Amino acid sequence: MMRQKIKVFTNGKVILPDRIAENLDIVVDGSKIKALSETRHYSPSDFETIDLQGQYLAPGFIDLHIHGCLHHTFNEPDAEAFNVILSKTLEQGVTKLVPTLVAAPIDELERSLAFLSEWRRNQTPGKTQITGAYLESPYIAPSASGALPASAIRDFNDDSFARLINLHNAFSIFMLAPEIPGAVEAIQKLKANGIIVSLGHTAAIEEEILPAIDAGASHVTHLWSAMSMVVRRGAWRKPGLLEVALTHPELTAEIIADNRHLPPTLMKMAVQMKGDTLCAVSDALNGAGLEEGAYFYVGGNRYQVVDGVGMVEDRSVFAGSTTLLGQELPILTNVVGLSLPHAIRMISTVPARILGLSDQTGSIQTGLDADLVVLKQDLSVSEVYQLGNRVYQNK
Repeated sequence: MMRQKIKVFTNGKVILPDRIAENLDIVVDGSKIKALSETRHYSPSDFETIDLQGQYLAPGFIDLHIHGCLHHTFNEPDAEAFNVILSKTLEQGVTKLVPTLVAAPIDELERSLAFLSEWRRNQTPGKTQITGAYLESPYIAPSASGALPASAIRDFNDDSFARLINLHNAFSIFMLAPEIPGAVEAIQKLKANGIIVSLGHTAAIEEEILPAIDAGASHVTHLWSAMSMVVRRGAWRKPGLLEVALTHPELTAEIIADNRHLPPTLMKMAVQMKGDTLCAVSDALNGAGLEEGAYFYVGGNRYQVVDGVGMVEDRSVFAGSTTLLGQELPILTNVVGLSLPHAIRMISTVPARILGLSDQTGSIQTGLDADLVVLKQDLSVSEVYQLGNRVYQNK
C-alpha cells in the first residue's frame, strides 16, 4: 500500500494558544501534527500542500456540554439521532463533544448510556467524535430544575445511584446539587471511578458547597443558569454556588455563550474572574438548528424556539440553547470582546484540559491529533479535518 503523503497547511493564519501566526506551516503526518515550521518549499512528490489562501487554521472545537439538535437528543438510544447530531455539529467545527443527557427515569438513562458506550467503541472519523456522557443528573434541587422534567428528580435514598455508578465507564462528567443528602458520599464514589463531578441545578449556600469541593467536585455547570446566588438569612448574606465558582480558582466552569442565556456584561465578568479555567459550551437542545417559532419536545414537555433560544411555553425559563458551539465564536470575539486566540482557547484548549485530553487534542501543537478547522474571515467554517483527513467542506 502506498504511504499517504505528508500534508502541509500553508499560507494561512494559524491560531495558537497565545497568538495568531502567519508564515507558519503546519505539517501533518498521518493522524498527528508533526511540526510547526516557517514557510518553505515542499516537493509535490512527497508532500500534499493545502493552500489556506489567507484563512484561519484553528484546532478542532470541543463542546463540553451539548444535548442535541434538529429535533434529536443524546437521550435517544437511536443511530439516526446520533448521526443527525454528530453530522450537524461537525459542520460547525466540533470535532469532539461530550454527549449530555437530561435527567430521565433510571431505566431510560441505562438504555441511553448503554447505546452511547457502544457508539463510542465503534465510532470512526467523519462525524463528531464523542467522549463519555455528561449527565445532568436527577439529583438536583427541585427549585432549580429549570427546564428539566420535575418527574425525573430523585434523591440518593433509593437504588438509582448504585445503578448509575455501575455504568461508570459510560461517564465523563456527572452533575449534581451538593445540598442533596448523600451528595458528598456520591461525589467521593464518582471521583474514585474517574468521573469529573460538576455542581449545578442547585439552591445550595456556601457552607453546603465547600464539603462537596473537598470531596472532589471540580467543575460547575453553566454559570448563572439554574444556580444559587447570594441570599439573605436574617441579617447575614450567604454566598451561593455562583459566588463560590467565581472565587475558587481550583473550580473550572462553563458559560453558554449564545448571547441569550447571559448578557454581555455577565459573560465578560465570568471571563475576567475565571480566566483559563472557563470554557464556552452550547448546551444546545434539540431545538438547535430549527427555525424561529418551531416547537420541540423533551421528556414529554413542549418547548419553542423564540428569539433565537429555547423557551418553555410561558416564556419564564430558557429550555436550552439553539446556538451550536461554532456559532458562538463570533459572539466571543465581537460581543464579549475577546481576542481570537482567547476565544479559541475557550472552545478548544480549556475543554480539552478539563477532560484530561490536553496531551491529545485542543490546540495546534506538535504531537497532538490533527483535528483542525479552517475558518473564513467571518469565522464561519470552511473545512474540517479529523486525524489529518478532510471530513467536511463548506461548498
